[in-house]
Amino acid sequence: MSNVRSSNGRWIGLFVALLVLALGGLAALVLEYQNNFYLRQYISYNLSLTVGAAVGLVILATGAGYFMSRSVGPKNPGPRVPTFARIGSFVRKRHKLIILFWIVLVIASFPLSNQLSNVVTSSTSGGTSNTSESAQAQTLLSQEFPRPQANTSAIVLLQSTDVTDNATRIFTLNLEKQLLVPGVLTSVENFTSVYSLARAFLTGYFLQNGYNYTTAVSMANQTVWTRPLSAYSPLIPPAILNSFISPTKNAMIITVSFSQAPGSFGSATTDPILKNVVTMRNVISQLKMQYGGLSQTYVTGDLATTADSSIGSSNDLSRIEPVTVGAILILVGLFFLAVVTPIIPLGSIGLALLTAEGGLYLIGRFIVPIQDTATTFLFTIMLGVGTDYAIFLMARYREERVEGHDKAAAVQTSVTWSGESIATSATTVIIAFSAMTISSFTLLRSIGASLGFGVLIALLVSLTLVPSIVMVAGDHVFWPNSGKRFERYAEKARKKRAQRPGYFRRAASLSVKRPKLVLFLALLVSLPAIYITLTGTTSYDFAAGLSQAESVKGLTALEQSFGAGQIGPTQVLVQFPAPIFVNGNLTSISASALESLSRNITALPNVNEVTGPTRPFGTPISGTNPTNLAAVRGDIGEDNRTALLTVLFQQEPFTQASLNTVSQIRDLASRLQSTNAPLAGDTILVGGASASTLDFSNETVGQFNTMRIITIVAIFVVLLVVLGSYPLALLGILSIGLSIIWAYAATLLFFNEVLGSQVLFIIPLILFLLLYGIGMDYNIFILTRIREEAQKGKETKQAVVDAVDRTGGIITALAFILAGALGSLLLSSNRLLQGFGFAIGFAVILDAMVVRTYIVPAVMSLLGRRAWWGPRWLRRVKFDKEAESAKAPENKAS
Repeated sequence: MSNVRSSNGRWIGLFVALLVLALGGLAALVLEYQNNFYLRQYISYNLSLTVGAAVGLVILATGAGYFMSRSVGPKNPGPRVPTFARIGSFVRKRHKLIILFWIVLVIASFPLSNQLSNVVTSSTSGGTSNTSESAQAQTLLSQEFPRPQANTSAIVLLQSTDVTDNATRIFTLNLEKQLLVPGVLTSVENFTSVYSLARAFLTGYFLQNGYNYTTAVSMANQTVWTRPLSAYSPLIPPAILNSFISPTKNAMIITVSFSQAPGSFGSATTDPILKNVVTMRNVISQLKMQYGGLSQTYVTGDLATTADSSIGSSNDLSRIEPVTVGAILILVGLFFLAVVTPIIPLGSIGLALLTAEGGLYLIGRFIVPIQDTATTFLFTIMLGVGTDYAIFLMARYREERVEGHDKAAAVQTSVTWSGESIATSATTVIIAFSAMTISSFTLLRSIGASLGFGVLIALLVSLTLVPSIVMVAGDHVFWPNSGKRFERYAEKARKKRAQRPGYFRRAASLSVKRPKLVLFLALLVSLPAIYITLTGTTSYDFAAGLSQAESVKGLTALEQSFGAGQIGPTQVLVQFPAPIFVNGNLTSISASALESLSRNITALPNVNEVTGPTRPFGTPISGTNPTNLAAVRGDIGEDNRTALLTVLFQQEPFTQASLNTVSQIRDLASRLQSTNAPLAGDTILVGGASASTLDFSNETVGQFNTMRIITIVAIFVVLLVVLGSYPLALLGILSIGLSIIWAYAATLLFFNEVLGSQVLFIIPLILFLLLYGIGMDYNIFILTRIREEAQKGKETKQAVVDAVDRTGGIITALAFILAGALGSLLLSSNRLLQGFGFAIGFAVILDAMVVRTYIVPAVMSLLGRRAWWGPRWLRRVKFDKEAESAKAPENKAS
């Protein structure tokens, strides 16, 4: 065999292609951030146009890359120096300058990093486009029914044996008194409880009996403070009373609304509206100590959930950071049997993390908001992936030193060969993360932008700063195994390799000798995994992911006391072409149309109750009167053309049954519009929590289909350029798919059977992208090493065995280091992060221990020389035809 042409042009072409892709993605992000919803409508939500745009961008990038790869190169004849050999040479000669550059960059990034919290948001809003039906319904609802909107109010839930007793009354009134003191809560607008409503009804009662307003207000206030609720509850309409007190009288609702929502980048420690949640909980705790009586209290609702998400992220980092750092220190120390070695990759990636956070501040400030979950994820991913890259390079340096090469040559060879491997791996990771930025979901865009940028910085540090430190420190990086100890270690390692083959050599030898058996066993394990993956159920409730948060526990208690339908009701808005409320009554046409729609919705499965202008209290009324006039008028918009129907489901809003009910309501509305003349010209929109979740799910799945196509195509191109082989590029893609199936099946079993909860529906979608990025690392490490061994003239099977033998220990160690770093996410209070931590950690261990050790060698054995088939201008390994023809007679003679 002989080497093919140098990789200079390929890498320059690949860089240009990725640059074009990055600029295209950045342009899309900027347009989206500037509220250019045309891009969303015509690109993100139309699959054919999305694929067309993506393919066009890929073709443009590929063309630019190909042109550069053919145009750039040395002008003088002679052998070309590989790109990473040039980088290695530069590091060897200019290592002090490189270290100085990174020191200056870190110093410049430090003030920006400190401001990162100013562009971090706890809100995951922005999940659906403005063109979705639920978003249009929310817009119309806000215009025509200007009530307190989502994330501007908190719910206080009181639980006791009897919440109508005097103790609860005194507690509620004192809570109102303290919270409404000026300065206690920021921008507080209303405190609404059954007693504040009773005060209003009593005031009206006293006014009707001839008292002036001041006296009526004073007497009403005195009555609620001194008399039990039963004394004046008849004045309150039963429907209103039942919405504040549970049927069994064991729970009471209080709402506290504010005049503004939290800021876009609010956190519970800085945003005054979110800080209100913490203040309310402190005041409630003090009152419970003073008055007692209540068995449990919760501050819940959208505002409280947002605050708990922020608090949970801060607490998560305080737990995850020391565990991640400790795991990496221990595992790296054990692998190298050294004290200093773990400090170098950790310290270098720590500097990279600081630099990345400075860059993220600029991204969050000018491109896309950074979600707090993404910052937690960034820490573990950068430490896990970044230390993998640094350790892989340092392990190659140690290998070269064991073989007897001097320090400079060892650094040069490490960057030349390991540098290409980690650059390829990082490229696939960046591609996978960057694909997330086309999503309309803030969390996904944030994760994609944050992690893609973070991995890029980690790559640059690993390629330049780490080898520069090694050049300065030399073998002291392996202290206490340095000096004479290192020489003795090297001699012992050479003898051990010569005397007895290790586990990985034996495993690879088995795979190349019995490839069909290995692949049959892999298929046997895959069948039940595929079944579990296809039949497993997922959850749509993001709030439930914060299972230990007070707000989530409060929602559960609220559901148990008032019924599941009270959480996130569904709104059906009907906009007529003409006024519908005339002379104190609904017009006959509008009343008939609304009641027909209400009656048909009530008949659907999972619908518990429908309220609206024709049935303000849940049952049809014959007409308006002074008793129900206010209730009827409350369901008619300010334009006097829009009616609001509120639908309560039997199940909570985020179950699959509730999402199906939304689809049924929409189908029903369409059918009625075609058969019911009064509804034919009306606009009917279905919104609310269930509808928003359904629209978000549908849009996300569509967007992820596009992300999958972009990711697979782009990674295939990268692997083809680097490996120069169609079969190997395809093997890399398919083997990661196998890891994804196994990992997701294990995740479903772990969550359902161990944690007793469901996996969020978005986890398998994101898992696909994450594993095609992160999980590709070890495949690339082994495939590039196989290619390196093959370029030395070895037969394919021998190259495979030698490559697995040489890289088995380090790749397995890297897998456990990454799994340990990501496994620390299991300490998070957020089930989303727990799911990612378990799934990715399990997948990378599977990939290193099973896929890379057994399956890849087995497939390579079956492929033989066909494994290196690829386009001539990219082929990295080729066979010498003369040598092959010379071997043929020898084989026949034997």
